[in-house]
Amino acid sequence: MRVEPEYAAVGKFFGRDPMYRIPKYQRSYAWENHEVQDFIKDLTNCYEKRRLGPGNEINHFFGGIVSVERKVTGVVHQHEYELVDGQQRFATFILFIASVISVYEEMLEEAKNNGDTTNEKIIENRISKLSERFIQFDQEVNRNTFTIDVLELSKSDKAFFSNLIKRNNPTPSRDSHHRLISAFDQILAKIKSLYAAHSITDRLDNLEEFQKIIDNDFTLIHIITYDEREAYKLFQVLNDRGKSLTEGDLLRAKTLELLEGFSTQQNLVENLWDDILIDTSKITDDHLRWIYASHYGTRAGSTTLFDDYMSRFFPQHNQTIVVTDAQAILSTIQQLKEEFEISRKISNGIWPYSSSSRSIVQWDKNRLDLLIRELGFKVTLPILLSSYHLGESKFSEIVQILEKFLFRYKTVCNQHIEAVVTIFHLHSVRMRLNPATYNIDDLKNELRIILNARANDTVFKSSLDTLAYKEGGGNKPTKYFLMALEHYKRWYDNGTVGAPKCLDKTRIYDFSSTTIEHVYPRNAHGVVQNANIEPFKNHLENLTFMGPTDNVLGGNDDFLTKKPIFLASSVSLNNDIGTLPQWTTTELSTRKEVLKNMACAIFVV
Repeated sequence: MRVEPEYAAVGKFFGRDPMYRIPKYQRSYAWENHEVQDFIKDLTNCYEKRRLGPGNEINHFFGGIVSVERKVTGVVHQHEYELVDGQQRFATFILFIASVISVYEEMLEEAKNNGDTTNEKIIENRISKLSERFIQFDQEVNRNTFTIDVLELSKSDKAFFSNLIKRNNPTPSRDSHHRLISAFDQILAKIKSLYAAHSITDRLDNLEEFQKIIDNDFTLIHIITYDEREAYKLFQVLNDRGKSLTEGDLLRAKTLELLEGFSTQQNLVENLWDDILIDTSKITDDHLRWIYASHYGTRAGSTTLFDDYMSRFFPQHNQTIVVTDAQAILSTIQQLKEEFEISRKISNGIWPYSSSSRSIVQWDKNRLDLLIRELGFKVTLPILLSSYHLGESKFSEIVQILEKFLFRYKTVCNQHIEAVVTIFHLHSVRMRLNPATYNIDDLKNELRIILNARANDTVFKSSLDTLAYKEGGGNKPTKYFLMALEHYKRWYDNGTVGAPKCLDKTRIYDFSSTTIEHVYPRNAHGVVQNANIEPFKNHLENLTFMGPTDNVLGGNDDFLTKKPIFLASSVSLNNDIGTLPQWTTTELSTRKEVLKNMACAIFVV
């Protein structure tokens, strides 16, 4: 491979009409706050040394960048450089210059307002020169003039970055956009804090030091290559200043490399990856792992996610690609994009179907939010992704099975989850293989066996004693339990005929708006305080919940004062409490047994 390295100050690489382009296989802007702060630290150090006077300047080496050089058609002696490695640094260099220009523009307004024509011309000249070198310039191509951006990022960031450095206040729509804004704002704030001086002349001198830093003090090695296929290979082994490539970045690069020579499929895949990789690397990694387990019934390796995906999803990578292979890769990534859209919804507790049948109401949809967000069972994502393809009714049924099973098995009885995860993964594959013939009863039967062995009624009742009010938080399981009993109470009171069923789905208690309440006050004092009940005040039998429309006044009053509040509550469990003549240890003991019996009848599969 032919390469030509050149060591020079950064400013040297932004000379006459520079053109840098980020290739389609590159990731979006990835620098987080700590990398930006490292850059600012380097900038500050160089600036402070320069302020000590001539001879104190220092050099800061930014490492090497790699690019592929191409000639620009229709322009004499013009080259375009495709940045294989170095886009994070180059983008940050330009954010730095854009920040300097932004400060100059503020000073220009000040000079105009003060009638300072001399400094006005100086500032305008500096803005013009910096803009032409680092932001955009006019270029004549075959006797037509075009405005050219000096640096174009990859498609997902291209327009946003261009508008940001031109101070057009673009609206961010993905995580990389927020990182670009953050980097710009941090650099701008640091420049303003460093260059401050009383007179505009002094400030102009100080600001000019920043230009000298990029033209003299910041240095790097530019390694120029001339072979695009070699560039793809370089990209997969090079990192940007220690910022490792993510699994999603590598999959994007590799699939686009495979499609080199198939421009139609490659362009479509590029767009698909831009939609897929909109989240943080951690969230993207989670989605990739859930989708993998959903398809193949096993977890991807902790350090082999990229290899596992290439092996399973893109087996074409081991052969010479022909048009049918290119189309297969495109189809796989189209499916992957759809899976990501579903996974994003489910992992946030959002019902994944755009339109619902009449049999599925908001109560049913709310069970998914409870399972994922309130109970925190994202371990169910693989099987939920698969069950999505069974249709909405079966998906809803499986959500409710998992909700009740996992609350009993894991939340209350605290049994090991691995055996259950194995069952979930196996059924994920079965659902995908034959969605039309898949029988939910098979899943239920296997989960019943697990419950009977590890979380039977005796174990469950005993473990329910762990549900108590905790000072300072951690009460979600207790609140969920009481709300679940309320939803199934009419079915229970009617004799527990058939499978547990909510008989009034119009009543939906918003989890965040409901509160756990103590029947006997949590902070009882004076004549209200009862030494016999005090030890049990935070136990399950003394707890209930109030809906958002219920009266919660009188929380520290005695039971007779609170009876009317319970009787008027929208919660049936409270109505039962309100009918009691008194609240003693006898009533506590009786209610404890009732709640446990209800739980054993309701939390079954």
